[in-house]
Amino acid sequence: MNATVSEGMLSQERYDSEQQAGMVLIPAGEFVMGSDSGGEFESPVHSIYLDAYWIDESLVTNKEFSLFVAATGYVTDAEKAGKALGYQDGKFSEIEALNWKSYAVSSRDNHPVVLVSWNDAKQYAQWAGKRLLTEAEWEKAARGSKKGLLYPWGDQQPDASLSGAGQSPAEFPPTSQVKSFPANQYGLFDMVGNVWQWCADWYGEDYYQQTSAKNPAGPLEGEHKIRRGGSWNVIQNFRLRCANRGAAAPEMAVPNMGFRCAKSVNS
Repeated sequence: MNATVSEGMLSQERYDSEQQAGMVLIPAGEFVMGSDSGGEFESPVHSIYLDAYWIDESLVTNKEFSLFVAATGYVTDAEKAGKALGYQDGKFSEIEALNWKSYAVSSRDNHPVVLVSWNDAKQYAQWAGKRLLTEAEWEKAARGSKKGLLYPWGDQQPDASLSGAGQSPAEFPPTSQVKSFPANQYGLFDMVGNVWQWCADWYGEDYYQQTSAKNPAGPLEGEHKIRRGGSWNVIQNFRLRCANRGAAAPEMAVPNMGFRCAKSVNS
């Protein structure tokens, strides 16, 4: 299928099959990425062309990740380490034997999986026949079909009706069930304010000054991977903006970071 597929050009059969799998088509085209009035590494604002791609409408949940583990026997980085960062006795610290399963009780089946590293997220995506989003794909999807939106829902300042951000830490991270808040214009849920989301790219502070104008995939190497979307414990509104960038070591597993997946149209 042509890589420049735009909205309406996919067969109905292919569209239906992906929709049934909980994915949304983001049409090919240009969008304006970055911000000249945000963080210092969000500039310069630049125009990017992306081929069409599919994106999960929701974050990967505990239930979905458990199916992957049951099918493959996969062991996460936190399980291998025998400990992970969690909240206990009023503070964050490394807790022995803490891992994604600790929070994946049945009442939280539809909460986003956390305590998964970038490495874990990549392995899940490959098993599911998908991949992680590039940073540019994430930002285009977050902004929706209108240009220049500050937040996924528009320019309105965040509040409790729009995302689950601003929560206090607890022994069970106060994530929200997926789809608890309104979708953005593309029909995507929880783009910000539930958990940070791993992206495929390596992080580069000056990457925006040298990025490709078509289908950028980040620097060739680095020490940290991109994370996007803000999380339940974010209290600064600027971290919920579509342009906000973050980064973390690929082996890091924390209780406020998860992921969603993407798929190229030709895959």
